[in-house]
This record gives sequence, structure tokens and C-alpha cells, in this order.
Amino acid sequence: MLEAVTVTSPPPRATTVVRTAPTARAKQSRRRAYSEVAAQTVTAVRVGIASVPNPASFDAQQQRLWRRPGAESAVSVVRQDPGKKSNLRDVLQLTPGIYMSDRGENSQGTISIRGSDISQTGPRSGRGVRGYIDGIPLGRIESGISLPILDLSVADYLEIYRGAASLRYGALATGGALNLVSKTGLTAPGARLSGYVGSYGVRQSQMEYGGAKGNVDYYAQVNGFRNDGYEYHSANDTLRFSGNVGWRPTDNIENRTSVAVGSTRQELATQVPLDQIVTYRRSGYDPTNASFPYDTRANLDYQRVVNKTIFRNDTTSFEITPYFLATSFDHLPSPRAGIVDVKWQDVGISTRLEHRADLWGLPTELVAGYRPTYETANYRSWQWAAGSGGTVKNRLVQDDQFKSWLHEAYGEAAVEVLPQVRAFVGLQAFQTSRVYKDDYAGPVIPSAGLMGPGSSSGRRNYDRSFEALNLKFGMNWEYASRHFLFGNISRSTEVPNSGDIFALLSVETATNLKVIQDLQMQQAWTYEGGVRGSWDRFQYDLTLYHMNLRNEILSQCALGLIPKAQQTPAIRGQFACNLVGSLVPFNADRTVHRGIETVFRTKPFIDLFTPGDNIFLNAAWTYNDFYFDGDRLYGNSHLPVIPRHNLYGEVGYRHASGFYASANLRYVGERATTFDGSGGENFKIPSYNLFGAKIGWRAPDDSASLWFEARNITDVAYAGDFTALRTAADASGGVTVMPGTGRAFYAGFSKRFD
Repeated sequence: MLEAVTVTSPPPRATTVVRTAPTARAKQSRRRAYSEVAAQTVTAVRVGIASVPNPASFDAQQQRLWRRPGAESAVSVVRQDPGKKSNLRDVLQLTPGIYMSDRGENSQGTISIRGSDISQTGPRSGRGVRGYIDGIPLGRIESGISLPILDLSVADYLEIYRGAASLRYGALATGGALNLVSKTGLTAPGARLSGYVGSYGVRQSQMEYGGAKGNVDYYAQVNGFRNDGYEYHSANDTLRFSGNVGWRPTDNIENRTSVAVGSTRQELATQVPLDQIVTYRRSGYDPTNASFPYDTRANLDYQRVVNKTIFRNDTTSFEITPYFLATSFDHLPSPRAGIVDVKWQDVGISTRLEHRADLWGLPTELVAGYRPTYETANYRSWQWAAGSGGTVKNRLVQDDQFKSWLHEAYGEAAVEVLPQVRAFVGLQAFQTSRVYKDDYAGPVIPSAGLMGPGSSSGRRNYDRSFEALNLKFGMNWEYASRHFLFGNISRSTEVPNSGDIFALLSVETATNLKVIQDLQMQQAWTYEGGVRGSWDRFQYDLTLYHMNLRNEILSQCALGLIPKAQQTPAIRGQFACNLVGSLVPFNADRTVHRGIETVFRTKPFIDLFTPGDNIFLNAAWTYNDFYFDGDRLYGNSHLPVIPRHNLYGEVGYRHASGFYASANLRYVGERATTFDGSGGENFKIPSYNLFGAKIGWRAPDDSASLWFEARNITDVAYAGDFTALRTAADASGGVTVMPGTGRAFYAGFSKRFD
């Protein structure tokens, strides 16, 4: 017999929230009504999904994820202690298995889960990690996560799916998937004003407003972020607006329309020599003083529209969701690369069916979906005008069109084969095309040296399709109340994206080499097992995994593909290994990713001074062991970039009145910079420890908060990000890195107005 669990539901459509005149009594009544509705509980069958609101509450989702067969977790954004939350790294410190490079206080950098995208950077970062907002693809279908689109200011909570768990939204990605669950007028009622300021010109502000009336709810927000930058020429300026409107014409039909618009202006700093990072970590470094006069940048604008309709009854729900995303990217990765202007458009429709039934007398939950998406893009490159510093376009030298279809179909069945034992079987099938066409028809234009490359040869063409069938098998056993064993076996694939194609075709144009035809689809089998559970004051999660990969798509400096005899000064300048635009993909033969992911949360002492206070201790540790498996070039060398050990821990005190204080430690282990392990100690990034502290107060009813945060208190000079090299010989003058942020302080507030 299926166990019933009690979960907290977000406020449903209710007449108790109808707005009245703004008297004190009305405000108190409305606040009490919201509180009572939010405190309501619904009893839902554990595998039932039709009775759970969409989106589900954080508490309901947490309980569901515990009963799944893989490494899945929910991370509340609104319940975390107030503090700086300008990027995923700020929010996911206590989520194991995730590594994010540190490129300042903005949304730049790379995200990697279980070593996915192990050496990528730039606008195509995030290979192997699929991003979603409310279950709908976040960004470009043929790439990873476009981090500037991921606005944490509108997040209620995040769902993290590591490995095969990503099938929940139709992906069997090597790394996994991340889903942002948005605030709505039901979960974030009232008006709220919040903001913070900090070191190096950091300031952020947000205004948001939500509510409900009858069968309609609404939420809207606008936020701005500005950072002058820790390193010279690394300022960031971001402005975002988003909102959604929900409508329930009947109890069985729900519709929600969401819109988002954003603009990011990001300066790109120079890298500095690792052995001189203490001296140049703020000023940048360039012996020839050739980079500072140029406006190297990565500017992104986006517009996103989604309309989701859900039909449901007691046992079944069906979703149909058309969606549209337009993005434009203005990029000067380096002076010699020229101004790169890319415009993408994605349009698709997502369908999803969830059904609860008995299969041969066994309680069963079925999930199936189909999602076709079409993407078009226009890649254009210009030489820039003399004297403009790279801000003014001059002569068009490249004009390429990119088109891609992606058809994804997936299904999963969860069957309770024995009491407290659930078996899972899943299948994902996809077919995708990559069509890249050189439309340049202008005159032959020679290279302009620092002001950009020469014109296209007219032969930058690529047309290929990929398809795959990926399987998943798993189980979950609740061997004791609130304690679970789980495991799964799954297959995953990753396909070359448009950034890969553009990078390799750029090498072909500059050198007349043929390098793109060798790039293959990546494949992997993953074996995963773990245990998780909780007692009254202790919660734990431990996962072990082993992944065997074929043709893993890695990135190296482009000079590694170009014979020394063809490396003219212009070529070495255009593809210098310390430049963002120098990375090109390549396939490894066989690689292995394996690791341990663990997190625990505990309150070892409660009611110390007053009833309801406690001492809390939380920690997350990730062990990574990634290496080549008998590779013909790299032998059994360990893969670069990702550290073996990654640890975050915090200890603190919390009072029932809302006061809290804590100290934290972030440890990042030593990292290799070369694929073949060459270069010795001079080509290894040292480990580092960063100490931080927080103190603040949040009202028990979340009506107001004040907080102060300190990071890197000891002002450690460390490498936040870097580009991997094929071999130490590819580096001229040693390893160059992007410095992490030094000692910094932040202070902020929030206030809700009912």
C-alpha cells in the first residue's frame, strides 16, 4: 500500500486574498490570510503528481526528490540566510558535485557537474548541464547554460539533478540538469524592496510585487546589478525584468504566461601570470600594454516568452508549453579576433504527460514528453575601426548562418515493486541537426592584424545530424523511515554545439587546415549509488559514481591543432592561449570520471540560551577523480581544471528572533593546467582556503532583514579561472590565470510592504 505523506502547499487560488482598501485592519487580515493558506497541508500519495500544485512547493519537492533513484536535491533560495546571491556559486555552496569557476561577482564563468564541460569557457560554457526555468529549456538548445539568463532574483528554489536524474525534464546529460522554479503571486505576495552594496563597486537593487485576485495571480520584478570589477577592465552592468501571470478558469485547467527581458554589459579583463598573481591580480598584466586600450567584452541581451497550460484530473496531468527565446551577443574576445556579433532565436513546444495508475496491481507513476525545438543563428564578424579601441565595426569579414532542429522524446516509469521499494526504467531518444553555412559574398579582405582577421574563404560549411537512444535503470528503497538507499545505471550523450563548430571553422579559415570533420558525439555510461536520510536534527546525503566516457569533448588552445610551421605572428596573436577566443574542441579517446559527493546538515545544540535557538553545522565535500584511460596522446594523465577536493563548511548560531551569525570556509584543491601533465609544479594551480563570515537578522515573518557578509577575510591571492593547455609547450611564458576576488565586504537589506 502506498504511503501518504503530508507536504506544505503553496497558497492555492483563494478568495481570501482579494485586495481591499489599504487600512491597517485590512493589511493584517490579508497577511493572516496568506499565512493561513501557506500553512495549509495537503495529503498527497507519494507517487501521485496530479494532486500537487504546479509548481510544487519547496517542501513537497524535497520529499519527492528523496524518493527518487539518483542524486537529486532542492535548494531554497528564499529560505537561505540573506546575503549576496549574484550567481550560482553564491547559492550552491552546499550542493556537492558542482564546480563553478570564479570570475568575479558577476554571472560569468563556467559550471560543471561531475566534470562535464571540464575545460570549456566563454559563451558556450556548460556542456553536459541542461538548464530549465519551470521545466522549460532555459537557453539555446544546442549549447549548455547561458548563465546571464539565469536570474536568481526571481527564484523560489532550484532543483539540481546530477547525472541520470536529469531525465526528469527529458535530458540524460553527462553532468545533469538545473531547474529554476520561479516565484509567483501565490508564493511571493506583496511588495518587496531589497538591495545591497559592497566592495569594488558592487551594488544590487530589486523591486518586486505579487498577489492574487480571484482565479488570477501575478508577479513582476525588476533588478539591477553593477560591479566595477576586482580586476582592471572587468566591470559588469546588468538590468533584468521578468514577470508571470497565472489563470485558473477551472479547477482542472491552469495557464501561466511568463516573460523575461535582460541586458548584460561585461568587460573582459586580461589574464595574469600565475607566478605574479600577487603583484598583478588587480591591475591586470600585459608587458606590451597592448590589451588595455581595447574594449574586450561579452555583452548579452535576451527576450524570453513562455506560455504553459496544464490540464489535470485526479490521476493525470498534461502540459503543453510553447516557448520563444531571442538572444544577441556582442563579443570582442581579443583585438585580433575582431568583433563577433551573434543573434540566436529558439522556438519550440514542450509537451509532458504525467499519469498515476496500477500496473499489474503495482502502483505506478508514468512520465512522458516530447519537445521539438528549432534554432537559427547568424554569426557575423567585423574588423574594427582604427582608433575606436574595438568599439566601432569596420569591414564585415564573416557572415555565417546556423540552423538546428532538436527532437527530444522521453519516458520514465516508477513502479512500487515491494513496499517501500520503487524500481525505475527510463528512455530518452533524440535527433538533432547542425547546419552551418558560409554566406559571405563580399570582397577578399586581408587580415588587419590587431584590428581583426581577414575575410572568409566562403568554405565555412558544416552539415551533420546526430541521434541517440539513452537508457536508464534505477531503484530507491526506504529501508527505514526517512532513510533511503538508491542507485542507477544510465547512458548519456553530448553533441558538438554551434560554438564548437564556429571555433573550428575559424581555425580552418585562418590556416586552411581541415579539423572539423574529426569531431564526434560524446557518449558515457554512468553507475551511481548512494544513501540519504535524516533524523530530527541531522540530515545526510552520500553519493558515489563511476562514469566511462568515449569521445569526451574537451577544449584546448587552438595552437595545439596548428603545426608550428604555420604559426605566424598573426596566427599566434589571434589564437594566443591566454585569450577567451582561443579555445577549440577535440575528442579524447577514453576517459573516466568518478567521485564522491556528500553533504550533511545538523543542529548539534538546541535551546541553549532561549527556547528555539540553536547551533548549526553544515558541510559539503566533493572528491573528483577524472583521468584519461590509456589515451594514445595523454596516457593515464589526470584531467585538468577541476580540483580533486572541493569543500565548503559553515558553523553558526541562530536565535528564534531571527538573529544569526556564522563563519565559513571554502577549500579548493590543487588543479592541473595541462592535459598531458607536463610542466611540473610550475603548471599546477595551488590549493587555497577562503574564510568568510555572516551576521544578520531576518524577521520571523520574513517582512524585513538586515545583513552583513565578509569574504576572503585573509585576502588570499588565488586563481579563479584559467584555460587548459594541451601541453606546457603551448604556453609562452608560463601559466596565465584569471585572479579571484580579494577581501570583500557586503551589506544589505530587504523590506516587504503588505
